[in-house]
Amino acid sequence: MKRIFITSLILIVTSVTAWAEAVNFQATVNSNEISMDEVLQLTLTFTGVNQDLNPVSLPNVDGFSAKYLGPSTSVSIVNGVYSSSRSFIYDLFPNKTGHFQIPPITATVNGQTYATMPIEVDVVKNASESQAPASGDQPPGTESLQDRVKVLVSVDQKDVYLNQRVLLTVKLLINNVPTLRDVQMPQFDQQGITVDDFAKPQQYSGVINGVRYDEVVFKTYIYPNRLGDLTLGPVRIRGNVLYKTGGDNNPFDQGVFGDAFKGFFDSYAARSLTVSSQPLVLHVSALSQANRPEDFSGGIGQFDFQASVSPLQVKAGDPLTLKMQLRGNGNFKDVKIPDFQAPGFKSYEPQIKGSENGKAAEEVIIPTSPAVKIVPALHFSYFDPSLKTYKTITQGPFAIKVTAPNPDQQFKAVGFTDISKTPAAADRFSFGQMLGDLFHMFRKLFSFLLFWIISGIILAAGIFYFLWRRFQDRLAHDTAFARRLKAFSQARKILIQAEAVIAGGSPKDFYTLLSKALRDYLADKWDEPSAVLGINDILNRLRHAGLQDDIPTRIQHLLEQSDLVCFANATRNASQMKADLSEAQDLMARLEKSIK
Repeated sequence: MKRIFITSLILIVTSVTAWAEAVNFQATVNSNEISMDEVLQLTLTFTGVNQDLNPVSLPNVDGFSAKYLGPSTSVSIVNGVYSSSRSFIYDLFPNKTGHFQIPPITATVNGQTYATMPIEVDVVKNASESQAPASGDQPPGTESLQDRVKVLVSVDQKDVYLNQRVLLTVKLLINNVPTLRDVQMPQFDQQGITVDDFAKPQQYSGVINGVRYDEVVFKTYIYPNRLGDLTLGPVRIRGNVLYKTGGDNNPFDQGVFGDAFKGFFDSYAARSLTVSSQPLVLHVSALSQANRPEDFSGGIGQFDFQASVSPLQVKAGDPLTLKMQLRGNGNFKDVKIPDFQAPGFKSYEPQIKGSENGKAAEEVIIPTSPAVKIVPALHFSYFDPSLKTYKTITQGPFAIKVTAPNPDQQFKAVGFTDISKTPAAADRFSFGQMLGDLFHMFRKLFSFLLFWIISGIILAAGIFYFLWRRFQDRLAHDTAFARRLKAFSQARKILIQAEAVIAGGSPKDFYTLLSKALRDYLADKWDEPSAVLGINDILNRLRHAGLQDDIPTRIQHLLEQSDLVCFANATRNASQMKADLSEAQDLMARLEKSIK
């Protein structure tokens, strides 16, 4: 009992110590630029503090008057790890235009003093002074979004070599913006470079210059194929901003901002938004010709090369398997696996498999003589840009033992001219009699019906197993086929979840599931990531597939209605949700018959 008490006490002390070490104090604002008729919101956030805190006293902030709004507390437990944050929110009212700085703000917790980073803020003239007032809600202008939606581009290095693999990172930063949807993959001029496909984007949250942004991060690899200074970008990302139009004064009737939402959606609209990054300049150099190996593979980066031979003991004419494995970080598209050519061996074309971070090859080689004692060494030469020099990895030589084949294993032609025809030989063995006996035996066997039934069952089982194995292999290796096959059943499961949500009366949860079912179903059918399928993309592909026009229109209606409930706080009652569920089920059944 005493041991348990001491152990518990140690754990408590350790937890408290770890808690104290995790304290963080941070200041953020909702924007780095506001007008005189706007209010700047300042949030002071403590994380890792397990106690009540008093509001922080603000220092004098030049150019602003401050008002305390109140506290906010957030608690979460993830994988058994407890975390909490407590925030204090203030409104800062601008007193004049100009460039100002919110100074570092200090606070003391458990005797330890913490300070925030300073934040730069610009105050400009009122928006009403630079443009005429308009009635009703207006679409967000480019000026109001330029500091709230940004694109930042970076590479892991700017001084690179021709055909070197370079990691490209594109960040879409979003701060206090109406719903942004139908976001497309980054686009830019690819002249002078080769570009891999972008990986699935990741979403984070972070603070830049004192402003908290939601981040969407896109990553890919690029390969410069032109010498000199190479301009990369600007990188453009397109999307649609969903906003409320103000009811009767619907701008869509004038055809200014695109297609109108009909009926229930007349009070909402989507405006196209394109944001661009600043361009980057890569300095591309040629590889040095000094000390360049004759067998240079074309690889640029850091690599590990391994090779093996098996078996190590064979007879002349028997095959050996040469395996080569290449891993690391570099331009695997242009790397050449070592070419095996050696006297005393017959070699065949290798089977090469490639991935993002490696290549593997298997090659059959055959020793033609017992005099062969080794498989010669293999050399892989590459250029290491961090060391700015060529390097060579050697594997082998591999000692093997080759023996002569047995005489009875050699192939011989068989002739019948020497077969004895004497009566004694005929008495001992009659080939014709043996054939006759076999014929009578099989004839008797075939007369039994049971034999035919069993044979049919065995044949059917063999065919079924063959087809089943082919089906399983295709499921394992053909991801597009697997997604198409499972699309309908997966969508039905999501719709069943949506039906269960209706009773709970949560329209947002219901329409989230409804939209997911439709989008995921079409993404699986087309083998596309669901995140990149906007409503316009879906409609164009459905119409191109020759579907009746009412199907795309009905799908558009459901998806837009779902977006409005999820992102614009539109409301729907239980009977409307049931009707929309029935509509989705009917559409899914019709799509399953039409899309192969």
